[in-house]
Amino acid sequence: MSGSTAWVAGHANPEELAGFLAFCGCESVILDEAGCLPPTGWHRAETLTVFGLAPGRVLPLPAADEALWAQLALDREPAAMDVARALYPENTARQEDLYSELCTKRIRGKALVWTLRQGRKAVCTVGAYALANGQAYMACGQTESSLRGKGIGGRLIVQMANELSAEGQRPVFLCSPERVHFYTRLGFEKLAEYARYEHPARR
Repeated sequence: MSGSTAWVAGHANPEELAGFLAFCGCESVILDEAGCLPPTGWHRAETLTVFGLAPGRVLPLPAADEALWAQLALDREPAAMDVARALYPENTARQEDLYSELCTKRIRGKALVWTLRQGRKAVCTVGAYALANGQAYMACGQTESSLRGKGIGGRLIVQMANELSAEGQRPVFLCSPERVHFYTRLGFEKLAEYARYEHPARR
């Protein structure tokens, strides 16, 4: 579970699953429809695509605003709170949750996060927030709004994915429909599709 979203794997009774998710306060659930029936009464909201990069494969770095890129410094071990503030600048509760989660995962060697800094400020970040079983689950790629559209986010994502792949891991991540073209353009391979269902109260 992450926030108000649950990830479901395996088989469950749809009615019991609906009751459990409601008890937990979940508003949406992500599942593989090929292996798991959706909770009773919930409605299908969207299709999510899983992209990845095979271990050992290297993608070419995408084009970016080179003048801007030259002004940025890569921070491979940014402070957890810097990352949290970059991702949730207006939400202190989410900042605190991510800070706690990231610190715990880093201590256990289960997370890798990078930022690009412009001066002291983190203006772009991406991370692998779950490193396990030879896979690196990448998420939370975000660029400050004033610098979007200049290619720095895509380049940082590819750079991290290439490094993880070179270490023998398989970078994978889930993306919403509006981002499918972006990750396809970067060269990532489509691996699967999941569905996101929402609680009836959200209709």
